[in-house]
Amino acid sequence: MRKDLIARGVAALAVASALAVPAVFGTSVAVAQDGPPPMPANCEVIAQGLMNPRGLVVAEDGTTYVIEAGSGGDEEVFAIAGEGTPAPAESLTTRGLTGQVTKIAADGTVTVLASGLPSYVFGTEIVGPSGGALVGDILYVSVGGPGPATPAIEPIPNQNAVVAIDINTGEITTVADINTLELEQNPDGFGIDSNVNGIAAGDGVLYVADAGGNAIYTVDIASGEVALFAVIPGIPMPGFANDARGGGAEIDPVPTSIHVNDDGSLLVGVLSGGPFPPGAAGYFTVAADGTVGELTQGLTMVMAIDKDADGNVIATSFAADLVSGNPFGSVTRINADGSQTAVVPALFLGAGLDFGADGSLYTLAFSSVEPGAPASGAALKCDTSDEAVAAANEAAAAMAGGGEATPEAEAGAPTSFSIEAIDIAFDTKAFEIAANTDVTITITNNGVSVHDFMIEGTDIDSGYINGGASATVTVNLAPGEYTFFCSVPGHRAAGMVGTITVK
Repeated sequence: MRKDLIARGVAALAVASALAVPAVFGTSVAVAQDGPPPMPANCEVIAQGLMNPRGLVVAEDGTTYVIEAGSGGDEEVFAIAGEGTPAPAESLTTRGLTGQVTKIAADGTVTVLASGLPSYVFGTEIVGPSGGALVGDILYVSVGGPGPATPAIEPIPNQNAVVAIDINTGEITTVADINTLELEQNPDGFGIDSNVNGIAAGDGVLYVADAGGNAIYTVDIASGEVALFAVIPGIPMPGFANDARGGGAEIDPVPTSIHVNDDGSLLVGVLSGGPFPPGAAGYFTVAADGTVGELTQGLTMVMAIDKDADGNVIATSFAADLVSGNPFGSVTRINADGSQTAVVPALFLGAGLDFGADGSLYTLAFSSVEPGAPASGAALKCDTSDEAVAAANEAAAAMAGGGEATPEAEAGAPTSFSIEAIDIAFDTKAFEIAANTDVTITITNNGVSVHDFMIEGTDIDSGYINGGASATVTVNLAPGEYTFFCSVPGHRAAGMVGTITVK
């Protein structure tokens, strides 16, 4: 799986937008309390229980529209069999029509505006509706698709497409088919791969980012005519030979988002490809004639790009560093002097970005869960005043400091220890044991989900522990600090991680 992440920059048999934490990655970020990570201190939750929310649009009347990728589906999808070739026995993926748009009224009332849009499952990934642009009473929504599997399966309506949704009736109309363009033209010249992502409205046109195809298209609003606008080049990565890009020392750009400047030029936010190097992502400038300009880097895994009222570029990052295990992204402002300010720090698996009429910033947290997991996405309204941002960053710094050692650890280094797993957390984030000594660790699972206990850099593995059961491991470790975690996909990223001090 890691090889595919590096080669295509996304995930094995998954989408070019890489909108979930792959099972091979986790988090070493300590969260000071049990349970899920907290929301940023300067934000309030305006809706929760959203299923893989990827984009949002705030109307002038205060209504917020959240675009949800959905939960996939149960329909098994098989690779197209060639002439004279037996039909494949194993499905390539599953899909359904669970993508939707949720409407959050200014008074807080939450309803589903439109549903029945394509949603695909690939391993730990869910892809589907991802971005929105509001023009009058029509919400234009970009709908993703199966990424590198695009040429291998039969498409369904509105896969890798732009649809128009009447905000008064919820009626859905197909506007543009990007899937066919990628199959027929493959503009970037590398593997056929389509996962339509960000969308923005210009003067009579829509600009659409294909995160899989690394291309920007225009859609004429009046006629629906689609045209290639720009191909986004790879991101340089010295010392790296990417077979998927002709052996070049570069990774996929993975364009996820678009901001239209007043002069008709664009800012195109890029996620970057795997291994998602911290600071490698950022945004390209694209002139009004489609000429691609320079790449401004210094950000990581950009999911949304915009400008604030002062004209500063502002971007939402999905996560800070998946390889080393930090799933906390942020909304970051690029200041006039080039410095950065996290205006929404400690944003867990962030996505989406827009501003309300009152200047409030709206964004999304928990934007990706593994298939079958409960809907846990949240839409946030955030205060970005200097005072609120300073307080939020102080709270985030305290959280990143980790939890407190248990009283038992403070009293001395024991030769036995017990830890409890619940859904989804360990009951302690740090403990201390004796060095160069056999130490028995008992792990009890008092949750519903299966869990395990592993220690990074060692062969310690409890194996899966069902709810209500316990397991025991014996360790003998040299002095130092070690990371323990649950390896069940998605659990480490949700906070099931901690530190063992050995001395």
